[in-house]
Amino acid sequence: MKLSSLISITSTLLVFVSPAAAATLAHRYSFTGNTVDSAGGNTGVLLNGASVSASQLVLPGTGTGPGAANMGFSSAVDLGANFGATGVTLETWYTDSGTGTWGKLFTFGTNAAGQEFAFTNEWGGNGSAIDRNGTPGNLFGFRAAVGPEHHLVISVAAAGNLNAWLDGNLVIANNPTNPVSNIVTSTESIGATAWNDPGHFGSVNEFRLWKGELSNAEVQQNLALGPDSLVPEPAGAGLLGLGTMLMLRRRRRA
Repeated sequence: MKLSSLISITSTLLVFVSPAAAATLAHRYSFTGNTVDSAGGNTGVLLNGASVSASQLVLPGTGTGPGAANMGFSSAVDLGANFGATGVTLETWYTDSGTGTWGKLFTFGTNAAGQEFAFTNEWGGNGSAIDRNGTPGNLFGFRAAVGPEHHLVISVAAAGNLNAWLDGNLVIANNPTNPVSNIVTSTESIGATAWNDPGHFGSVNEFRLWKGELSNAEVQQNLALGPDSLVPEPAGAGLLGLGTMLMLRRRRRA
């Protein structure tokens, strides 16, 4: 096969596997004995009684507000500055073991409407909700079940349009909220809150932040793969295809 033909085929492959606006993995915490960020190098910091055990971040639900047991970050994540132009997708596998009313699974920002990005397990008798623009919140209409592990994905476009999936089911579709650039760095935590609310009581198996928005198809794919696996990112898949073709070309010349 001529090199020009190989390049042409490879270019086609790259177009096929690389969507124009694919999300890229920015931070990934798998809690395999530590709080290492395998994607972005921003190591987690265990605070106020949070721990890592059996590949889980364990959150005992003790304390309130920023003083609750939680995992912070060694450097600012700064969603507003670092994800404001692209949008952000938060993906996690977590368990709620009975978190108190208003307790948050995670918080980025303050308790001011429009400056926050948080997930509330039980939003004052209205079920689970996403805090992005204050009252009445982005309500699920039910509380995510206490006890089993859930796959939660929240995708927010740069301008604020929000979609959310719970266990593969789209529970919030195209809700307008505030721009991602409005989110501030006052509180950045898994387990604690910027409000005077209970800490999360339960555990986190996997926690990911994507730069950009995941599609419904990607959410379903990630759910099927589970918390311990990732498909190659588009660029990686393209390079894999190129390597395969170069190997075939070498064999033909042997």
